[in-house]
Amino acid sequence: MSRDLGDFQTPPELAALLARRLGPIGDRWPRVLEPTCGRGNFLRAALDAPSPPREAIGVELQRAYCDEARAAVGDRATILNADVFAVDFAALPWRGGGPILAIGNPPWVTNAALGKLGSGNRPERRNVDGRAGLDAMTGASNFDLAEAVWLRLLDAHSGGPATIALLCKTSVALAVLDRLHRRGPSASSEWVEVDARRWFGATVAAGFLVVTLGEPSSRVSVYPHPEALASSRSMGWVGDRFAADFEAASSLTFAVGPSSLDWRQGIKHDAAAVMELTADGPLRNGLGEIVDVEPEYLYPLMKGADLAGGGSETSPLPPGEGTLGASSPSSDAGRNERIRRPRRFLIVPHKSLGEDTRGLESEAPRLWAYLNAHAGRLAARRSSIYRGRPPFSLFGVGPYAFATSKVAVAGIHRPTRFRAIGPVDGRPVVLDDTCYLLPCRSAEEAAVLAALGNDPAVLALLRALAPADSKRPVTKSLLRSIDLAAVLARADRPALIARAVVAMRDMGWAGDPTAAIGPEIERLARSLSVSPPEAP
Repeated sequence: MSRDLGDFQTPPELAALLARRLGPIGDRWPRVLEPTCGRGNFLRAALDAPSPPREAIGVELQRAYCDEARAAVGDRATILNADVFAVDFAALPWRGGGPILAIGNPPWVTNAALGKLGSGNRPERRNVDGRAGLDAMTGASNFDLAEAVWLRLLDAHSGGPATIALLCKTSVALAVLDRLHRRGPSASSEWVEVDARRWFGATVAAGFLVVTLGEPSSRVSVYPHPEALASSRSMGWVGDRFAADFEAASSLTFAVGPSSLDWRQGIKHDAAAVMELTADGPLRNGLGEIVDVEPEYLYPLMKGADLAGGGSETSPLPPGEGTLGASSPSSDAGRNERIRRPRRFLIVPHKSLGEDTRGLESEAPRLWAYLNAHAGRLAARRSSIYRGRPPFSLFGVGPYAFATSKVAVAGIHRPTRFRAIGPVDGRPVVLDDTCYLLPCRSAEEAAVLAALGNDPAVLALLRALAPADSKRPVTKSLLRSIDLAAVLARADRPALIARAVVAMRDMGWAGDPTAAIGPEIERLARSLSVSPPEAP
């Protein structure tokens, strides 16, 4: 595979199988187009079918593949050596008119991955979702080359009649379906799951997305394999959310709605070897160096794996430590002698976005010297968010990051579990950017909100909305679409209280917190009903 071009050539057997699935191609589509055609396996499958198209065109960037494709299809198709992102689809050399079938297998690689490789095979970056601020510059706006190919084809054939049928990763298919929905109902779709490990040796979820323009439908039938005649489930929109399991999500529509809570992402630094320290004996960075910096810039760190239950250890609190915030009891009766203690610390040189870090030279000379010793690594961070910022800047910092009590959930780990987080040794715990968090006013609030997040209805809805194979099954956008006020109104109150009690004890509360939880539930029932904040 040419990694630069995200090249997974389609096996001829699979191309023939998917072409047959579309039925008599020539009867429906007199014209067939294969963008990024590679060796032309889809063109050959369509032309070898019992009902071939009248004419066919392939577009391919790599000259060697153009030669192979021409040898495979002969004079039955025209092969253009061209860039799919630059070609004028309206000017293709068709001999006649009629509906078009665009069929193929575009590259399976992200724009960010191409950037890391220094590749020139990158489409012009467009903020097509209208994302704002940090989301427009980071992973929320990252996309696959396949998604860019989809956008080109959808734009070029929006006047129809046309069908676009492409092999792609599940994440790409969901992004395309979401875009189609936001453009307005103008297409019907089906999704055919394909075993990527069998056909491509790739450990990624993938399938064959078939979109017919001009035939509106809000449901997407899902077929478990290319030869399946009956759908196994359907995908579709529940409210303004696309659900990977429409039937399951439809039974939980009461919980779908704008949230009054402002979920935040954890701290982004892209320099784990320098900024993350382990606490086994003397503090060490990822380079194995012993680190001695001012302790006020060190914060206990939890990552996604820690929230899932595997990355923290239990250790005693030093005498006099372990407070849980303003609402915690001042006596020892309210403290637990042992709580979960993160294994890592994060260096946080500043507390607000854009804060000038040069004051560290006088305020924290040891930290300043350490960061300057590793300035080359920090300056080499590739993300554009660091450009034009003060030296050693991080993102995802603000008062919310340093809240004493908070609720946190991992974005990339399953099963989903909401955790109430309290301080460790009097220091607030911070989270990395694979996590999402809610800053809380008290330990009780954190415990009740975590218990609400772990309500069976919320967990079932998250499973229904996110595909089972998603690399990031929980996102900020998804969390902001869960109406916890509605969940609280229907929650099993004794079970909710029991979960909140467990959450309080996990934070280090030694006594029985039940009496404090009831009033907090009532307060949240009122506060969660207010209008949701505007998403930044």
